[in-house]
Amino acid sequence: MKKFKELKFTDLNNECPISTFKFKTTNELDKYNGIIGQERALEAVKTAMQINQRGFNLYVCGNVGMGKMPYVLSVVNKLAKKQKAPNDLCYIHNFDNNNEPLALSLEPGNGRILKEDMNKFISVIRDELMRSFSSNDIEKEQKVITTQYEAKKTEIMKKFDTYTSSEGFKVKTTETGIYFSPIYKGNVLNEQEFNALDPSIKKTFEEKSPKIQAETMEVMKKIEVLDKECTIKVNEWQANYTTYVVSKNINNLKLKYQSDLRIQTFLFNVQSDIVKNIEHFKPKIAGPNNIPFSTNIRLEQRPWEKYRINLLVNNENVNQAPVVVCSNPNYFDLFGKLEYENQMGSIKTNHTMLKAGLFHKANGGYLIVNARDLISNMTLWEAFKRVLRNEEITIDSSRDITMANTMISLKPEIIPLDVKVILIGSESIYMQLSNIDSDFKKLFKVKADFDDAIPRTSSNIQRTAEYIAYVVMKNGLLPFKREAVKEIVEYSSRCSGDKRKLTAMQVDLTDMIIESSYTAEKQGKKLVDDTHVRLATKDKLVRYSKYDDSLKELIKTGAVMIKTDGYEIGRINGLTIINTGDAIFGKPVLITANTYLGNSGIINIEREVSMSGTTHSKGVYILSGYIGEKFAQDIPLTLTASICFEQLYNGVDGDSASSTELYAILSSLAEVPINQGIAVTGSVNQKGEIQPIGGVTEKIEGFFEICRHQGITGEQGVIIPYQNIENLALNEDVINAVKEGSFHIYPVKTIDEGIEILTNIKSGKYNVEKACYEKNSINHLAYEKLKKYAEKAVKFNLK
Repeated sequence: MKKFKELKFTDLNNECPISTFKFKTTNELDKYNGIIGQERALEAVKTAMQINQRGFNLYVCGNVGMGKMPYVLSVVNKLAKKQKAPNDLCYIHNFDNNNEPLALSLEPGNGRILKEDMNKFISVIRDELMRSFSSNDIEKEQKVITTQYEAKKTEIMKKFDTYTSSEGFKVKTTETGIYFSPIYKGNVLNEQEFNALDPSIKKTFEEKSPKIQAETMEVMKKIEVLDKECTIKVNEWQANYTTYVVSKNINNLKLKYQSDLRIQTFLFNVQSDIVKNIEHFKPKIAGPNNIPFSTNIRLEQRPWEKYRINLLVNNENVNQAPVVVCSNPNYFDLFGKLEYENQMGSIKTNHTMLKAGLFHKANGGYLIVNARDLISNMTLWEAFKRVLRNEEITIDSSRDITMANTMISLKPEIIPLDVKVILIGSESIYMQLSNIDSDFKKLFKVKADFDDAIPRTSSNIQRTAEYIAYVVMKNGLLPFKREAVKEIVEYSSRCSGDKRKLTAMQVDLTDMIIESSYTAEKQGKKLVDDTHVRLATKDKLVRYSKYDDSLKELIKTGAVMIKTDGYEIGRINGLTIINTGDAIFGKPVLITANTYLGNSGIINIEREVSMSGTTHSKGVYILSGYIGEKFAQDIPLTLTASICFEQLYNGVDGDSASSTELYAILSSLAEVPINQGIAVTGSVNQKGEIQPIGGVTEKIEGFFEICRHQGITGEQGVIIPYQNIENLALNEDVINAVKEGSFHIYPVKTIDEGIEILTNIKSGKYNVEKACYEKNSINHLAYEKLKKYAEKAVKFNLK
């Protein structure tokens, strides 16, 4: 039997030398909580943070569990500490346009001071005006004015009474007007008495009546003029008094804020508005049921609400640039909103009901947002881009994005925006946005791409040990001996799928550290050693191995037909991967091939019944290209070959079994049996070159377990692409079996190498001079079969 090249157990070694560690336990180590490796991504983060130009926002991509968010936060917080806190943001009432509140930007802390100053001013002015207009002194002052006008009115009425008396009429003044009655013989007549007079006397009175009525109208006009003048004089006095009271209280504020023109204008407008609305500052008469009207005052009847300051963002207690994390973005959380007040069925609002969004709070600093949640709402995404593109933020209160109808409301003044945005998401989201959104790369010019795995260098191993020390300290775990740290490093390599690398998934390492400590604690140990890590790893696999165990049982009982010894024609064990979400397992699958005369080429049975993915279908077409070049240079290819993944009912995709399928076809054509104890994985190109695949470690271990269940024969093994050697991180059981020579791993570069291992027959080289393959080789036998098919095709006129 020909000796084929196979891997030695030393080639499979994933061991991390114990001499790497210069400590006994993790108690001796520094504690490190940060990203390990990832230099390219880390440099991208720093670049984005240090370029303060339009569009240099950052997109951070990578799988969940790498520690991207903590790292980004640590970098951003370091930078933020070197920057000063941004100004307070306020909104004030716009007296020129009630629907367009004005924005104020004040030094940190001054917003709160201004708000408290105005609240105090409102309280003092309301109380003082209320008391003043309730006092006797005010009533006396107003009485002086009204008394003067009452005297003038009395004088007018006195003269009018004298006049009417001379004309034979008596004047009577009531609240509803001026009335007059005729006087005859010294007596004031009523209507009945007047009607009883002689007609000639009545006629005399009636002739005088129009003149008296005209005089009455003149008198009423004079009285009305006096009443208006009195009201004006009273109002002027009240306005002057109110101005005095307001000036006395507001002048200190004007002096305090004299350097801010917008506040000065605001205070001037407040003073004028109080004078205009003095009636609302006077005491109110009790309403129904003795409830004071002041408890039911509508918003428009509370003019002092316009004088309040809406402190939108208070940065008084902030001593650095803000760092805001948005974990669940929605429209109002990001951009702010306007609240409303329901007053007896009427919806009212004002500038004090404007509420800040996260953009307002992050202004002058950093905003970190989850990309997936953001782009799931396109209205939200478009608004998000608009804010970044325009570098300004406002509260769009004209509509509620949850309602179809718009509402006429406030239009707050736009606030300039200076914020660095960090989007955290997946590579697929980045590609999607790059391809379909022309704005995306203009707004996010820097990408920090975190790898799933990092190089297994001495510095990264040391950092991993320090990270273990940090997890131990943070979670109150048992200290790890250096042997346990060594085992965690090897576990990390296994998770990465490459013994030259370590996994970047810190969450997986953290879980294993915690479980290993639990295992040692359960055994009553005070330190975690390598046996505890191995046991924890095994226990984790057992927890998630329900499907794997069920499959092994089906194979053992023969329900799933997998042979691991003997020889069969056109039958081979391929290797696939099962991903349960919690763990990855390898499993064998029976692949069969039948070849016969025809012109249909290679028939992919899975594709025929729509169970084949595009990648798998491509792999099958590649087989046709290989067979055509290899055997149909001087004869027509008249072949029909059917390939099937037996007892596989959930679909097939990927090309990692394409070489396996080709071996089965060659076996069928050459009528040479294949060793059933050797499983195969690897893709192939049209030139017959073997290409690397994923999950090689799990596939080997999965087949080894099946062999162990059915009985180790010493001839069993796996053929893998030679490029996957460095990806091997096998468990001890497989390594020991290879060491003992009871299990074999064959790395191959070509189909010719693989078919020799499977059949123990030469593949056969092509002799150019003789224009044929070596006699009795696999290629020769296959060619002869195809040649026979071609001859029969001519005989039967097969087209």
